[in-house]
Amino acid sequence: MSAAAATHGRIVQLSRIRKEIADLTKNKRAFIKEFRKCEPCRDIFQFKISGDTELYKDFVFTLTIDISLDYPFRAPFFKFSHPVFHPNVDPKSYELCSPTLLQENWKPETTMEDIILNWLVLLNEPDLSRPINFEAATDYMKDKAVYMKKFHETAKKWKSGEK
Repeated sequence: MSAAAATHGRIVQLSRIRKEIADLTKNKRAFIKEFRKCEPCRDIFQFKISGDTELYKDFVFTLTIDISLDYPFRAPFFKFSHPVFHPNVDPKSYELCSPTLLQENWKPETTMEDIILNWLVLLNEPDLSRPINFEAATDYMKDKAVYMKKFHETAKKWKSGEK
C-alpha cells in the first residue's frame, strides 16, 4: 500500500471515529453520562454510563474504548475501569467479553453506539454460553440473591476507589 493510500485510509477512519463520537455526545442518550478522549495521541476514549434496569439503576460504570488502527475492520477493545462482578467481565483485566466484539462476529458497519447498547443488554442478560467469570456465572444461574450481593460488594469497592 502506498503512503498516500495509507494516509487516505487513516483520514477516512478518523472521520468515521469523529462522526461516531459526535453522534454519541450530540444525541446523548440518558444512559451516557460522559464521553471524552483520554489520550491525545491515541484513539482511546473513556465514558460513563448508568445502568438502566432495576438491578443496576443506581450505578454508573466507567468504560474505556481503545480503537485500533484497523477500525472499523477490527473491533475496538472495551474494558471497565474498575472491577465488575459479572459473568461476561474478566475479574482480572475487567475486559468485557461480548459476542459482538469477537473478531469472527465483528462487522465493519457496527458502531460504537451499537456496542454500548449491546453492552447494556449483556449487563442485564448475561451470555451464559460463554462466561469469562465462572464464579459470577454459577452464582447468577444458581442463586441470583448471592450474585447480586457479590455484585454490590464489588460495586462498593469501586465506588470507594478500592480495587
